[in-house]
Amino acid sequence: MKRRLNNFKRSAGLTLVELVTAMVISSIGVLAVGTGITSIVGFYQDDWVTKGARFWGYESMDYIIKKIGTAEVVIRRAYLANYDNLLITPQDGTRQLNIQGNEYDGLTVNGQPMLDFADFPAEGVYRDEGQRIVTLDKFVVTELTEVEEFDNVFNGRPHLNKLAKSLWQIELIIAVTTKYQGESAVEYLKFKRIAWAKDKYFR
Repeated sequence: MKRRLNNFKRSAGLTLVELVTAMVISSIGVLAVGTGITSIVGFYQDDWVTKGARFWGYESMDYIIKKIGTAEVVIRRAYLANYDNLLITPQDGTRQLNIQGNEYDGLTVNGQPMLDFADFPAEGVYRDEGQRIVTLDKFVVTELTEVEEFDNVFNGRPHLNKLAKSLWQIELIIAVTTKYQGESAVEYLKFKRIAWAKDKYFR
């Protein structure tokens, strides 16, 4: 019996230090994988929301530029602090377009969403429970003669008055707020274009 016991190979096994070390390394590995997945999901979440907001911004600007281009009359009124009111009378005699800005509805035309094919991206994937908040920060319409950087173009040139009165600068800013672990960061998507009422100018 004694001889049989001596035939068994002895192993020291894992010491307590080795066991704890193995557990720590495993935990770090799992944490690294989890952090990586979170970062990837966060990246695509951010990309998804901002892409939607940019698409809406570009399409809305195209809509306004097109409507001003074929307008008979264009009137800008200062409506609220960050949102101007733009009245466009089409040449074809159809209903006047009243374009207004609203923080959570974006731009509306006669009280309805501006785009038939895309709503203002305040709601949707990743925007529930206040994760991502998309708002219209600014909608400002300015006659080009009132824009400082164009002063030297029109100043003292009365022959350009008619042209000047047919040009407007349209500025649109969308704010995308990201809230994470009690902190928030805001990204501003800015759109700025010059609109020319060419049909009005050549009439």
